[in-house]
Amino acid sequence: NDEQKALIEASKAAYEKRLEEATGTKRKITTEVAAASDYDKYGGLWYFAEPYHQQYLAKPGARPYCSAQPQGVAVPDYDEWCPFEDEALKEKHRPTLPASFWSKYAPKRGCSVVTEP
Repeated sequence: NDEQKALIEASKAAYEKRLEEATGTKRKITTEVAAASDYDKYGGLWYFAEPYHQQYLAKPGARPYCSAQPQGVAVPDYDEWCPFEDEALKEKHRPTLPASFWSKYAPKRGCSVVTEP
């Protein structure tokens, strides 16, 4: 819906800016965003990957083959990029994971998406 699209676009722009600040290189995120209502425009097909690809980076032994290469750069705080002026909308979409989660699982540079089983 329009709220989700606004959140996606705002967080994408904020992260592109943060990546540029951290790396000194302008990088464009090229993920296509499409509404679920446009499903038929894309052929009406959706396939899940084979089971061995599901949650790949969380599986034991995935480390040597990891190509994700995290940059160690976190998305800025929600209040910095939230696209909504309306307080009710801001609160409706506020992230709910506690700071304790991010202090333990914050992005780290290199292939370290998952470090625990």
